[in-house]
Amino acid sequence: MRRRTKRTLWIVVPVCVVVALTWLAFAFRRGIVAAYCEWGVTCIIASYAEEHGGRPPSKWNDLIGYEYHTQYLPTPRTIDYASSHVSVDFQALADFHSGRTNQLPGDVIHPTRGLTAHWINPKDTLERYFRDGEVPHGSFNREYADTLKHYAETYPVD
Repeated sequence: MRRRTKRTLWIVVPVCVVVALTWLAFAFRRGIVAAYCEWGVTCIIASYAEEHGGRPPSKWNDLIGYEYHTQYLPTPRTIDYASSHVSVDFQALADFHSGRTNQLPGDVIHPTRGLTAHWINPKDTLERYFRDGEVPHGSFNREYADTLKHYAETYPVD
């Protein structure tokens, strides 16, 4: 092998390794944020249904105002931020609630950014909630959520 080719390989290979590891780190971080959004939205859907007679939401706009109904929604604590990281099949929720289907699809809530592997299982959690009324861990009632919102607005952390 020529000396020039060896020198080029000693430069190109480490640069490619650093770029690949950097990409993997960013994808992993986005996957963690998406997993928190996935679980947070699962809890928010259950909180929404608790206040609406067991009826699931039909679109993202229905969930606005429920940001403080869970501790798992990452900062910034908005539904727009959560909807940019996860996708929800609202039609499947409605079909399951009305009895048109016996089970929810596996991707009823799934991450859209970062590593898209399921780290949690929102399908089973939502099925247990809609069948048995078992509220997911991390879901808060309206009174506690309003208290959290008040504290977040009154004493912001910079």
